[in-house]
Amino acid sequence: MSNSPQENSNADSMDYLSKKSKSELYHIWKKARSLFEKIADDTEVEDWVKKNIMQAHDLIDEASRWIEYQELLPERKEGDIPESDKNNFLTNQDKRFPVPTEGENGDRFITRCIQDANMKKRYPVQGDRFNACMIMFNEKKDTPSSPSSPGEKFEDPMAPEEPKVEEPTKPLLP
Repeated sequence: MSNSPQENSNADSMDYLSKKSKSELYHIWKKARSLFEKIADDTEVEDWVKKNIMQAHDLIDEASRWIEYQELLPERKEGDIPESDKNNFLTNQDKRFPVPTEGENGDRFITRCIQDANMKKRYPVQGDRFNACMIMFNEKKDTPSSPSSPGEKFEDPMAPEEPKVEEPTKPLLP
């Protein structure tokens, strides 16, 4: 589906403004560098020049801080649902991982499991993915799933176990 003409013109105008802003930043940098080289430490500069340089610094600093903030915490659009709140078979929160299919040997399953996007996201280190895949294969090799199944829900095999705490016993009173 293509965007409406208004959306296309809006996107083109935003692209143009972005390029223009970047061009203006380049020219500001060039002129600031030139001024920096021309003004020595002992050079007398009029007050209005000092004021304009300080004002330009404040404005550039404010724009820079805003850009850095947007990179750290991007704005969410109204209809966006955070990935952690989604509950579909592709999210790790739903705990769906690959499982051996019928007739699939260990090598094929391990290869498929190690290359799985969810596994890469959950276990960035390949050695950890391999260990998790081996655990899943050894647990599920007796009960294979159908090839059309996207995965099964089960607990993370590499998750730390909760320590078992026994109920305290009440002392007997004499």
